[in-house]
Amino acid sequence: MEPTRNSHATLVDLLDRILDKGLVIHADLIITLAGVPLIGVNLRAALAGMETMLKYGMMKEWDERTRAWEGERRQKKAVAPLAGEEIVVEMLGSYYYSEGIYSAWRMGRIYLTDNRLIVYHPSFEEVLFETPLEKIKGVTLGREVHLTGKDRENLCLLLEAGDMVRLHAVDTNRLREALEQRLTLLGLTWEEIPNLALHDERGAPFLSEGEEVTRRGDMWHLMSPTGIMAEKGMPRQ
Repeated sequence: MEPTRNSHATLVDLLDRILDKGLVIHADLIITLAGVPLIGVNLRAALAGMETMLKYGMMKEWDERTRAWEGERRQKKAVAPLAGEEIVVEMLGSYYYSEGIYSAWRMGRIYLTDNRLIVYHPSFEEVLFETPLEKIKGVTLGREVHLTGKDRENLCLLLEAGDMVRLHAVDTNRLREALEQRLTLLGLTWEEIPNLALHDERGAPFLSEGEEVTRRGDMWHLMSPTGIMAEKGMPRQ
């Protein structure tokens, strides 16, 4: 076999060739010193993408063992923070995280258990959000325009400390119904708060231009530019 040279080939072409077709290397190397052979190297190697390797029956056992190990690892991670708890609802979702100037929707799996609500990221083994159900004092659905430009519903929760939490799930309505049923079974009380979407992550109400907010007792109050005092927000427990 005579080697050929393509002056127009790029690194991308080489990678595509290796991943798609594969590369087989047969080499016999002899290292000599002053005409005396010292080291011999007999090299036989195959380099290709995993799909190509498996297609030709290579590395199948390794692939099966790796897939089985990864499946077990993911299963263990998914239940790590839920030992001893009954899972009522589980679904893919996200949690709105905000701290300082950083805010983002963080993906994970939402677990509603017999006594907690949890958002867990199995790949990073990280609990993104959790709260005991007795800490939930308000529940409602809020609408927002997503980055895709489409409206979507979020589950908004008002916690005992006055913090507002936003969750989104693949079936937000089902999550809300399951949560309210669980709260009822536990004998807990909560409020349907229609203007919860007006609050920021700290539980304080959003303001229009020229408005100011004061707090009198356990109630947020709004002072409008005309000097008229009006309640805006719900009592903070």
